[in-house]
Amino acid sequence: MIEIARFADVYEAEIAAARLRADGYDPVLGGAEHAKANPLVLQALGGVNLSVPNEQAAVARTLLDRLRSGAERIEDADPVPDNPARKAGALALLAAIGLGFLVGS
Repeated sequence: MIEIARFADVYEAEIAAARLRADGYDPVLGGAEHAKANPLVLQALGGVNLSVPNEQAAVARTLLDRLRSGAERIEDADPVPDNPARKAGALALLAAIGLGFLVGS
């Protein structure tokens, strides 16, 4: 086994490992369970390491590099427009509730 990546976030490491498993690799996460049980230990461990068998290392590392560069990012074809009226409505509702508390007391 050879380490091909190290992550500061345990869940990011698990996503990377799941992606590698989906492509037929055999990744192993080191320190993930310790970090989940006690998040403060993550920094002491130096992060979560992702390892694969030696013969898979070069290709798996290339795949991770492609993923990190955004090669498989999906662009949103129909983004949700920003609706300032909706934000103002929520703010007005909160203001009315606040005034109701002031008037009622």
